[in-house]
Amino acid sequence: MKRLLTLIFSALTISGFSQILVSYDFTGYNGLVQSIPAGWTITVNDSTSGSAQTFYTTTASCGASCPSYKFNQTGATIITPTFTNATQLQFFMKGNGTLHYNPFNIYTTTDGNTWNILQTYNPVPSAASTYTLNLNSNDIQVKFEYIKDTIGYNVALDDIVISNGPVGINQLSNNNPVSVYPTISSGVLNIESSSERKVIEVAIINMIGKEVKHLNFIQNNGKTVLNLTDLPDGVYVMKINMNGQLLNKRIVIKR
Repeated sequence: MKRLLTLIFSALTISGFSQILVSYDFTGYNGLVQSIPAGWTITVNDSTSGSAQTFYTTTASCGASCPSYKFNQTGATIITPTFTNATQLQFFMKGNGTLHYNPFNIYTTTDGNTWNILQTYNPVPSAASTYTLNLNSNDIQVKFEYIKDTIGYNVALDDIVISNGPVGINQLSNNNPVSVYPTISSGVLNIESSSERKVIEVAIINMIGKEVKHLNFIQNNGKTVLNLTDLPDGVYVMKINMNGQLLNKRIVIKR
């Protein structure tokens, strides 16, 4: 089961890794205000079933995993926590329903009061896709807003990542696939990839952005067992550098 996860990594410095400043994949969001992570603002929330519900649980409308947020009312907005020195915004988005020309706007602010248009999608493509936009170093927040008319369609939003450089989410390049499992464990998990010899660097980051463990090893047979049982229960990000290719993987230690 997914757990609530908000990653606000300010001043996170790990050699060879980009810094994730803000990240939210709607883990644990159920349409109730109390399920919204601290620092985030979601103006329209509904936990009831049916068309009013403000989250998707179908794979086709989610990014890496469900749920995703469902924009189904005009003027619904999502505002990120504050951040500094960001250069890139990345997010999953998909239009759902009969296509009409309704704008989906993304804004930035440098002072928390005045919002400037960063990008408008009109219409939102019905094909699921991950989008990347450049931010200015003086931007401190991002806002997503949907303008829907009476015959408009809905928009799914997921996997929001704000960073100071390119960040891969849960994937390496296709020619060097890797899996990390189980993602929920007592602290013993596996890193499995192709069988050729490779140098692997792993950093374990807690929810306040602190590196709590750093490992370097050579993998020869395609599988390595990691023992993280010395870490307390909680949600972490495992940052893997495998022969120069990067992977971010969320893991949960729960006993």
